[in-house]
Amino acid sequence: MAYASRQATSTRLYRLTDRQGQPHPVLDECFESLDLALEAAMEWLEQQGLVEPRADQRERERQLALQVGVEMSTPSGSWRSLRHAGFVAWQA
Repeated sequence: MAYASRQATSTRLYRLTDRQGQPHPVLDECFESLDLALEAAMEWLEQQGLVEPRADQRERERQLALQVGVEMSTPSGSWRSLRHAGFVAWQA
């Protein structure tokens, strides 16, 4: 029943996942856009020292793809993976 309100709307939500495909243990919240989700993930990576704040865009995207996956809500209320953590060919 937790997804009932999402069924009535077509708004897509995004959430971040860990390397095992589970909701991220720290960043476990819903984001209104993919950009907001990726921004939160990048801030967390910087705080953890997994990416240097001055790293070039390619390195930032590489670390993001290695460490964090992304899922998108569906109209039926489930989640669909957009990218699994560890998949470095994906472009943000």
